[in-house]
Amino acid sequence: MVAVFLLAGGLLLTGCSSSSESDSSGERESIRLVYVNWVEGIAMAHVMHELLQDSLSVEVEQMSEVTGGGTAFTSVASGGSDVFVEAWLPTTHSASWEKHSGDLQKIGQWYDRTTVGLTVPAYTDIQSVADLADHREALNGRIHGIESGAAVNQQTREILENNNIEGFEVLASSGPATWSELQRSIQNEEPIVVTGWQPHWKWGRYDLRYLEGAQTEQSPVFGDPEDIFAVARTDFEDEFPPRVVQFFDNVNVGNEALSSLMQPFRPDADTDDPFAAAQEWIQNHPDLVSSWIPENAGAATATASAQ
Repeated sequence: MVAVFLLAGGLLLTGCSSSSESDSSGERESIRLVYVNWVEGIAMAHVMHELLQDSLSVEVEQMSEVTGGGTAFTSVASGGSDVFVEAWLPTTHSASWEKHSGDLQKIGQWYDRTTVGLTVPAYTDIQSVADLADHREALNGRIHGIESGAAVNQQTREILENNNIEGFEVLASSGPATWSELQRSIQNEEPIVVTGWQPHWKWGRYDLRYLEGAQTEQSPVFGDPEDIFAVARTDFEDEFPPRVVQFFDNVNVGNEALSSLMQPFRPDADTDDPFAAAQEWIQNHPDLVSSWIPENAGAATATASAQ
C-alpha cells in the first residue's frame, strides 16, 4: 500500500521505501514493534507503523500482538522486539517495569494522565463502591475484568477487600468478551460493573461513569494518573538513527484525537484493513502528525527513495 499525504510545512512524504538494516551503530533502518491487544495500543501501533515507513523510511519488519504487558516487556528486554508501544506507568505495569528496568528505558510519552476504575453505565443506580453490597444480587455477584493476570483485576479485588465487600467474583475474560457483555447489558438496561480505563474506545461509544471511591485519585489502589510510554532497550539511541529516536520522543496524542483513532479499531467495527484506517486518521490530522516528524526526516526519506 502506497500512501500519500501532505504534512503541514509543505513536505510531501510518499510511499513505503524499503531500507536495509545496517550494521553500523545508530544506523538500523528496520524496527520491530510489540503491543498488547488493547484497542488504544493496537491503533497507535498501526499509526506508528505507517509513519515510520512512509515518513521516516524505516521498515517495520515485525508487528507482534500479545495478550499482556508482561509478555511485551519481556519481548523487548530479551531482544525479540525493539519497542513496546504502550507501557502504563508508574502503576499498571509497575511489576514488569521493576523487573526489567535495568535493561529498558522510556523513549516517548504519548498520552498524559490516564484514569482507571470500576465503571458502570450512567443509568445505573450504583453511585459508589460502597453501594455494591446492596446490588450484589442484581449484579449476580460479578464484576467483569479483562484477561487473567491483568493488574486491573487484582486492583478490583483489593478495592472490594479494602471496603469490606464480600460475595463478588472478578471475572477474568478477554477484552472483547467483556465489552460484548457491556454492550448486551446496556441494550437491555441491566446493571453491570466492568473494569474500565481511559483512554478506551468505550467512553466514546457509551454513556459511562466511574464509581465514586473506586477510581484514580480516589483510592491508593488505583493511585495517581498514569502516563503511557513507548519503551525500548537502553541502547536504543545507539542502534537507531536520530530521526527515529526523535520521532518516538515527539509522539503525543490528546484524548479527543485518540478517541477518533480508536473507533475503527473497536471489536465490533467493520474495518477490515487496520493500516488503511491508520492512514485515514493520519490524513485527517495533518497538523498533529507533522509535529511528530523530525525536521531531518525529509532528507532521510529523499536519500532512501533515491537508492
